[in-house]
Amino acid sequence: MIKYFLLLLFISSAAFACDISFSLNKENGTSIKNASLVIDNKKLTLNANGETNLVDINKGTYYIEIYENDELIDTQTLSIDCTTKHYQIIVLNDTTEKLEEVIIRSQSIKQKLENSPFSVQVIDMKTQYDRSGDVGNLLNRAAGIKVRTNGNLGSETQINLGGLQGKAIRIFKDGIPVELFGHGFNIGTIPTNMLERVEVYKGAMPVYLASDALGGGINLVTRNPTSNLMEASYEIGSFNTHRVTANVFITGKNPSHYVGLNTAYNYSDNNYKVNTPFIASETGQKYYKEVKRFHDATKSYYGEVFTGIRGKKWADDVKFSFIFSDFYKEIQNDSEMGKVYGKPFNKEQNYAALVSYKKELLDKRLKINSTFNYSHFNTRLIDTATVRYDWDGKIILKDQVIGEINKGGSNQRLRYDLFSSRISATYEIKDNHFVELGELFYYQRRKGSDPLGAVSPVYNIDVLTIPATYQKNILALALRSLWLDKKVESIFAVKHYNSKTEGFTTDKFNFAWQSSKSNNLLGYLGGFKWNNDQFLTKLSYEYATRLPDEFEVFGDGVLIKENLDLNPEKSHNVNLNAQYVYGNKKNNGTVATNLFYRKVKDAIFLQPDIPYNRYINFHQVEIKGIEIEATYNINNQIDFGFNGTYQDIRRINEKAEFKIYEGSRVANIPFLFGNVFLNGHLNNILKTKDRLSLRWNLNYVHRFYLTDIPKSQEPSLFGEATEVSSELIIPNDGRLGQFSHDIGLYYQFSNKKIRTSLEMMNLGNEKLYDNFNVQKPGRSIHFKIIYNFF
Repeated sequence: MIKYFLLLLFISSAAFACDISFSLNKENGTSIKNASLVIDNKKLTLNANGETNLVDINKGTYYIEIYENDELIDTQTLSIDCTTKHYQIIVLNDTTEKLEEVIIRSQSIKQKLENSPFSVQVIDMKTQYDRSGDVGNLLNRAAGIKVRTNGNLGSETQINLGGLQGKAIRIFKDGIPVELFGHGFNIGTIPTNMLERVEVYKGAMPVYLASDALGGGINLVTRNPTSNLMEASYEIGSFNTHRVTANVFITGKNPSHYVGLNTAYNYSDNNYKVNTPFIASETGQKYYKEVKRFHDATKSYYGEVFTGIRGKKWADDVKFSFIFSDFYKEIQNDSEMGKVYGKPFNKEQNYAALVSYKKELLDKRLKINSTFNYSHFNTRLIDTATVRYDWDGKIILKDQVIGEINKGGSNQRLRYDLFSSRISATYEIKDNHFVELGELFYYQRRKGSDPLGAVSPVYNIDVLTIPATYQKNILALALRSLWLDKKVESIFAVKHYNSKTEGFTTDKFNFAWQSSKSNNLLGYLGGFKWNNDQFLTKLSYEYATRLPDEFEVFGDGVLIKENLDLNPEKSHNVNLNAQYVYGNKKNNGTVATNLFYRKVKDAIFLQPDIPYNRYINFHQVEIKGIEIEATYNINNQIDFGFNGTYQDIRRINEKAEFKIYEGSRVANIPFLFGNVFLNGHLNNILKTKDRLSLRWNLNYVHRFYLTDIPKSQEPSLFGEATEVSSELIIPNDGRLGQFSHDIGLYYQFSNKKIRTSLEMMNLGNEKLYDNFNVQKPGRSIHFKIIYNFF
């Protein structure tokens, strides 16, 4: 039956379509170097003669974008009647004035997403390629986002968004959960010039992602060139930091065939100075001294080779990718920087294969997008030292019990097999009314060993040798409609969440047995937006669910025990957005605000215990917050603005033994933060079409609490800390908050093949903290160069 249905779809599609060819020249007869066309949302690369073919296009009038070296140079409309087989396109020699109007009038992908009913912010990465560092640095400057790390390059990274953080915020690469690609591809390791854009969803998530995010998500969209590309970059920075990237995209003699490569290499000693405690041998008194970190090096590699075919009758785009990633990380301290280590390290290798398929059918009323992925991971955790270190790297004890992190040590090997599929479809049932479907399937199997790890006292076997499986399936179905000449848009959706876990579990007496658990839950969402030329208003609501992940369920086999009885987290999420745009094409500004509310039940927290920790369902949390952002642009030469976020995150409905904390702030989460920025640009400095830019950013994080403080003992927002609470506040040195200045100088050569930048981070060399008392790097300097071979 399915075969007949698919055959009918293809026949129906072909009945209304034809095959045509194009040739492209300037009006003076000269060819256009590295030319490409975008027509009907399809990207076509022209050959050396300025020709290309397009199959399976319907009769009608189309809007065409024409690119040279991946830069828009002209736009035209073209009527296709399916009787003419070849179309000659002539580009005017000077299209500058026309393009200024087109850019103002046309709606980019960024604008389309931000004008949807969802609370979403899109960061266009194409203007950020010359920035040093990773994607996390840029996200930290966006409104409502706080990127939190445990150090420098390669350290653990958490996203705080709308009052929620960590695993409540899902991260994707091109719509696929990012965990399938390994630590070589994540917020803290991927350089800026490997992405086309970053989509930040605050609250309700779009149907096509079919996610179980509790508080929003981030979609990292990789580059998708329209013409041949060969680009390499190199960055060198403080703390012996080196980053290398290469991006390649090549079409064959037939422009519909393409191959490519994306790769990134990162290395850093991370040997920045930190203020650490020492004990005086004479007096036994604690004192602090500034020393360099000595065991925090990171090395990561990510490589993706792909090939594909575009513009065929049977597929608009089909792509095959093969991925390898490698990650090495030394471990110097615990999560609170209270213990120092000198030998432990993590290693990870990942191999993955991915297939994606896109097709429009039924006179373009049906759009299908699917991706299938398989990954295999090998991970190691080595903690076998019998010596102990001080913060300056000196050995202070010998012949100790094996293991610095955990008494007894660890020689852990884990093997993961992961499979994921994502299928999304949109069908236009009538004009301006669409049915949308999204489905995400995820499966993981873990098996390993640790001769120094946990052993079942009943079966006398290594618990990691018993396979543990985790599976989830999320299905979303929506109705989306456009009203009043597309000024009003609405969406209503239902979601079904299913998960199943099977593994080895133990009780507090260490009795062990095979166990399994499954979950079946429903969720729903609704969204509404209204906009005209200047005003945009949105309202969205979602009853969201986050399924416990495999780490929370199975633990790590070292310090964290399994808990197969974990319940999913649930939250009521509301967002109200308003935006006002004013000015003209030369001088313009934007003012935007976002009010958000979250009410979380069965929040998952790590419960400390001796000798093992375990994730449990504990708090109920209520979150009320506001984001404000204002920007202004002067003649595309100066732009400036600010953003600020306040989020009131409180514990509610506490049990009797915890009533003292009723209404208290949730610990270790910043609740007031923001940015101020100023950018200046000058053109034609040394040569025609070169560009010099200066960018400055100030980041502020208000003091927040290291641990739980009863509401009655909280200091006022801008008041002095009390004696009781001063040691429980970050920072605890009397500062009201943490200021960090970043400044950079950027130059693009006139041939546009070379870009360089020189940046200084944390200009004032301030002591900065994110998680608990883990200190971040001081002042650092970075130089980056990008070379485009075409």
